[in-house]
Amino acid sequence: MDSIKDDKLQENEERITRYLRGEMAPDEETLFEKDLQSDLILRNQTEAIARTIKVMNTIGSEKDRKLVEEMKSSSKRKARPMRWLSIAASFALLITVGYYTYDFTTTVSLGKEYATAFPLSSEIRGEEDDEVLEQLTLLFDNVANNRDIDNTIEQLEVLWQQSQSDTYNEYTTYAPYIGWNLANAYLLKYDKKEARMVLERMKADYSTDNQICNIVDELLHKI
Repeated sequence: MDSIKDDKLQENEERITRYLRGEMAPDEETLFEKDLQSDLILRNQTEAIARTIKVMNTIGSEKDRKLVEEMKSSSKRKARPMRWLSIAASFALLITVGYYTYDFTTTVSLGKEYATAFPLSSEIRGEEDDEVLEQLTLLFDNVANNRDIDNTIEQLEVLWQQSQSDTYNEYTTYAPYIGWNLANAYLLKYDKKEARMVLERMKADYSTDNQICNIVDELLHKI
């Protein structure tokens, strides 16, 4: 299964490179833009590569800025042809696309690997509301199986905030588990910044709990 996904990422890399360099025929370009709307992995790869190009010092043109914005909005509206990638951006693309694919694959793999490394304890399972437990079990299962991640992240973000409230509520006891799964869901979306923020918060909040701190430190070290 992993080899199939690796082949998919490699195929995407080649298509993205050709698209951004304007090397596709019109019909092939149209197909690529259509795939951007339906293929989450392809869209995430394209957006991340475009962002990487944007922040490189060799890229300063207005057209390159528009490229990044086009990629960010590609999931909301039909992408427009972008054959105007600058020479500097084209050069940067060749340098960074290989690194990105490696980093993307490594980050997503961490999310999959660590999603189930901190399971709900049997003690907590017996203490809390069955409805809450059912809700969280479904969300955590989504993370473990890399399923419906966008919607799962939205829900976990809300529950993470609730669990951090100064007032005790039905999610307070589950806070470390919610935070952990949210961080790993971010990794599955290749959002290392947000994952680190959640993990750093967990590290501060549970500094006296060795079990939590050890697993959080381990993951932070690998990101």
